[in-house]
Amino acid sequence: MLTRQRMRNLQTEITLRRVLPYLLLLFAVSLFSIVSFNGEESLELGLEAYERKDYAQALRLLLPLAEADNAEAARKLGVMYRHGLGVQKDDSVALQWYQRAAQKGHPLAQNSLGVMYRFGLGVGRDPEAAAHWLLQSAEQGLPKAQENLGMLYLQGEGVPRNEEKAVYWLRHAAQQGVSSAQLSLGLLHLAGRGTEKDTELGMIWVEKAARQGHAKARQAMARSYREGLNGFPVDESRAQYWTKMSQQ
Repeated sequence: MLTRQRMRNLQTEITLRRVLPYLLLLFAVSLFSIVSFNGEESLELGLEAYERKDYAQALRLLLPLAEADNAEAARKLGVMYRHGLGVQKDDSVALQWYQRAAQKGHPLAQNSLGVMYRFGLGVGRDPEAAAHWLLQSAEQGLPKAQENLGMLYLQGEGVPRNEEKAVYWLRHAAQQGVSSAQLSLGLLHLAGRGTEKDTELGMIWVEKAARQGHAKARQAMARSYREGLNGFPVDESRAQYWTKMSQQ
């Protein structure tokens, strides 16, 4: 026959068995939250150190996070090794960090990785790999990747040459303000390549690029006014204006 004390002990044991899994879960969640908070804080501090050009501090804070597969930390290390910021410049190491970030879906890293494969930086030149990574980034809406992918289609690097697809991607980049994409798109409209020939629309894009400071676009504006090309009237004063602007 159970004594009262034994019954109390038994009830306590049963209660602990019931609540223990919940207590362990609560502990795990709390621990994860603390680790996550510390990781986010370290990332913020590391990025702040990078921005103020304290690269030694940035490396100290970002390296553990990058090794734990934090995509932004890994990308920043890729930038540091690519340009020799606080570390010895090493394209092969930069490539490794870009790869880790790109595989996590980081669009900036995917674009950088695509560029490195395109030009053979830190790795053998691989246009197909370049196209793969640039497409991943472009589909996430990164304007520079959209421009880079458009140029691959225009030149037939790593993908079949397709001027219609080139126009498609260059237009996306141009609409987001990439001046070099605006110039390329304008020239394609002027030539009727990948799209119907449209002189007026072509010069609209060229002028947009010129007003953003693109030197070649400004030269194109000057020539158009000087020689009366592309539907522009001959206007020497405007030609001189754009010539002067192109030299700044």
